[in-house]
Amino acid sequence: MVLPLDAKRILKTGVLVCCATWAGFVGPSQAQADSRLEHAASAFYRIYLNNRPTGIPNAAIRAKFSPAISHTLAQLLERADLAERHYTKVTRRLVPPLVQGDIFTSLFEGAEHFTVRECKRTEAATFCGVELRYGSGGNSAQWVDKIHLVRSRGRWVIDDIEYGGDWGFMHKGRLKDVLRRVIIDGNHARP
Repeated sequence: MVLPLDAKRILKTGVLVCCATWAGFVGPSQAQADSRLEHAASAFYRIYLNNRPTGIPNAAIRAKFSPAISHTLAQLLERADLAERHYTKVTRRLVPPLVQGDIFTSLFEGAEHFTVRECKRTEAATFCGVELRYGSGGNSAQWVDKIHLVRSRGRWVIDDIEYGGDWGFMHKGRLKDVLRRVIIDGNHARP
């Protein structure tokens, strides 16, 4: 079918207006999703700063984190706590715990301040970069860890932390990997 030139312009303009209108609806929902991701990340780090756990958190501390973390991460933390307690019993406290220091950040001492940076959603993952700081002045550290989020019960929660620090004495890889190693090592400990 051949359309007159004016009809082509009208059709083209209609398509452009339709696309622009649709893009306008998509834009705010993406911004709203990013806002929800930032809110979830901030909620987690506020709980973290209020509790500053060291080692594997006990049941009371885990309960405080419960609203901000995935069921899978909560289970791993619980299993790692049980494994750490088994290890402590078997070794009669004659050796240090399997995990010392902060497990929720790259730095052994943990963080004192956080700023949620960019959040991204891809087909493979949803994550936020979080700038963390410890100390001040010349005796300070600053780095970016990446938190991975999942949807749970209709909202975003933290599912894993990818350590981003670049110094020698720190956790490597991801929080879930550290917890899995603790579970294996702690449960296989023998007197």
